[in-house]
Amino acid sequence: MAAAAVASVRAFGCEFARVCWFGEDVAWLAPEPAGPFLVLTSVVRAAFPQFPPFGGVYADVVPHLTVGNRPGGGSAALRAAEAEVVPALPGRTQVRHAWLMTGTQAPASWRVAAELPLGHDRPR
Repeated sequence: MAAAAVASVRAFGCEFARVCWFGEDVAWLAPEPAGPFLVLTSVVRAAFPQFPPFGGVYADVVPHLTVGNRPGGGSAALRAAEAEVVPALPGRTQVRHAWLMTGTQAPASWRVAAELPLGHDRPR
């Protein structure tokens, strides 16, 4: 079911050109365009309504690539990470698959359980 939901969205390109923040706790990269990520989130959510993104804690899902999340060094460590990332921007990529990941709140517990391919461009 997850594979079919993900495959219903065509592969797409995106660019990460700027660092953004969720408060002082999370530094992240904003994808452009964000729309395809929202569509992908929407189709997976429709397939699994009992499992809303982030456990339903947030009303809106903000597409992002996390740079750092509440490290031991606090916001100073995140600012240092931001300073290292900025010179490498923009980063461009093709999104051709999604990862189904499992893990807990424990450090380094997250693992890729499955790689799910997005749909291919249709011949014109």
